[in-house]
Amino acid sequence: MILTLLGITLLASAPPIPPPTCLTSNGKTACGYFCKASFSELRCASTPYGTCATFNGQVYCFDPTAAAIHHPPDEGLRPECKTVAGEAACGFNCLVANGKVACAQTPYGACREHYGQLVCWDPSEATIHEFGSDIRRPDCLTANTSIGCGYDCKADYSQVKCAATPRGRCEKHNEVLECFDPPILTQDAHTQPPDPEEIRKPKSQRRQENPAEPTKKER
Repeated sequence: MILTLLGITLLASAPPIPPPTCLTSNGKTACGYFCKASFSELRCASTPYGTCATFNGQVYCFDPTAAAIHHPPDEGLRPECKTVAGEAACGFNCLVANGKVACAQTPYGACREHYGQLVCWDPSEATIHEFGSDIRRPDCLTANTSIGCGYDCKADYSQVKCAATPRGRCEKHNEVLECFDPPILTQDAHTQPPDPEEIRKPKSQRRQENPAEPTKKER
């Protein structure tokens, strides 16, 4: 009886994940979320947290990583797709420059253009799980034609090195750049995915604090 009540409670507390839908076009069928069709393509996102867009007869779909889903940014988890000059990319913090487009794969990533090259960098899944939405945004630094992104970046005349985590540190000794990152010791396990509609909203408008988001005391 107790186990039955526990099961009912867990089901009642689970967020309302919408069922996938199917779309048929030109004799083809695809199932998933946010399905889009063009004259030649038919695609769907794999999760209700993703997005799809159609540009120039092609369909592009994108799904956020698990860490981004469980730790949405304060402004809301809203992936996007952008296009320029026949190129397209999907993700977060997309950058369009010099007829090119690139996007980070998480809302905590950064993109930068340097010498006509678009570079995007994202902190690891483990790092996002450890810091959640409080994670510090990475920086990008350039030196001559080189570019590097991450944390505590340092550069000399020809190279850039960055730490991979916010607690990392880079130093230059005897003309050599070295970076060190402490190990990530946090173990983050999630039992239920968050409500797709809620995490798209800014944090101030969500029904309740995301239960997957660690508090500062827990860190």
